Amino acid sequence: MLFNIKTKKNRLTNLFIGIILIFSLSNCSEKKANNDWTTENLNNKVQSYTELSYEVLEKKKQEKEFKKNEKNFDELGKITEEFVYEFDESGTKFIPKYNEKDEKTELFCYAIYSNSLLYKWVYKYDEKQNKIKDEIYNSSNELTLERFFTYNEKGNKTETTERYLHNPKGVVNRKTYEYDEDENVIRINTYDPTGKDLKSYYTFVYDNYGNKIEENIFKPNGDPSSKWIYKYVFDEKNNWIKKTELDQGLFPKYILERAYVYYE
Repeated sequence: MLFNIKTKKNRLTNLFIGIILIFSLSNCSEKKANNDWTTENLNNKVQSYTELSYEVLEKKKQEKEFKKNEKNFDELGKITEEFVYEFDESGTKFIPKYNEKDEKTELFCYAIYSNSLLYKWVYKYDEKQNKIKDEIYNSSNELTLERFFTYNEKGNKTETTERYLHNPKGVVNRKTYEYDEDENVIRINTYDPTGKDLKSYYTFVYDNYGNKIEENIFKPNGDPSSKWIYKYVFDEKNNWIKKTELDQGLFPKYILERAYVYYE
């Protein structure tokens, strides 16, 4: 297939920004985790899974921008590589690096079509193995984004602040987290660029297995802004194989389907 390299790079940059936003807003497994199986609420020893994403248009399932996501795990439950594909099978590849403590110290993001490095994450930890900082560098090894994390006595993340280096001094993104007795995130507060005034907040409800089944978004004054309901179909090992996301809790908007490979 012939393609325009510049166009591809622009699309990959947009894809990377989209991935950052998705991870920032939708990852609610903020409790202390022993491995990536725990972080992703996976049961049994998952060797890999492939996830297909669709958008429901006019009651028909259509492919959306993030067509396919593949993750591979080692026998200790750590991610060894991840692939995020677009429609035409271009996309990005993520390869992590671990130290002798099994801490993820770096994550490299490559363009699949050229195998060129796009971004690099660098992670730093405290003595309790809590990640307290990560840095994102571009392909020229220039620092572009910094994130800082704080934790409670149980090792659950309670606050995140991030700063893009090109932003004016003092402009940050800040979030705080609240948990239930099972250490599931039940509320995320987001703040304005000063990091002081509440901008919006999210609340979450989970089933008995730790799967998120409801998400509500509110304005600072408490007025509802949006609502999502999540419905699942599970395999025999109690991992979901189909997830339907319903806008306002009524209208199917997105469908995710997974296929798993397990270690024997």
